[in-house]
Amino acid sequence: MKRVEGIYDDGDQLLMLASITKHNPMMGVIFLLGVVSGLRVSDILALKVKELDRDFLAYESKTGKYKEVRLGHHWEMLAVYLDGMNPEDRAFPTTRQTAHKYFKMAAKDLDIPSIGTHSMRKTYAYNVFRSSGCLKTTQKSLNHKYMSVTISYLVGGFIWAVKMAHKHTVPKRVAPCYEEVV
Repeated sequence: MKRVEGIYDDGDQLLMLASITKHNPMMGVIFLLGVVSGLRVSDILALKVKELDRDFLAYESKTGKYKEVRLGHHWEMLAVYLDGMNPEDRAFPTTRQTAHKYFKMAAKDLDIPSIGTHSMRKTYAYNVFRSSGCLKTTQKSLNHKYMSVTISYLVGGFIWAVKMAHKHTVPKRVAPCYEEVV
């Protein structure tokens, strides 16, 4: 399986959401829910309409744990999508493979490499770490047993941040530095 990365730039996250939504509004809602909740795509696809609210508990099939999801102002987009749907129906009647196809299509539009459905979770991890500054908080929010797994999720974001810092602080042409030897 090919390794995917998160989307670390806020502008790119918004562009990705817009591009996916343009291709398929349901996929845009899936992307938004994944980026703000950190849920795996399989757990998002298993959600029923009646389970979704501004704050809800989602079952994580991989860990067997429940995760508290707080959508805050993102709830409005989800509420518009859910309006008129049968509460007993799955909120997202699609497959992981179809979602992956739309994610790749949107990433191609934006020339963003190494994107898949798990990119939502890595993006979420980077956003949590960036806002909290705490590895333990990030680990807990992902329900990871081992810190090393959490760090592996963040490595791509760290590399991106260093590249961006370097890009914005280093002049394009650096004059050679000569020290006078005494």
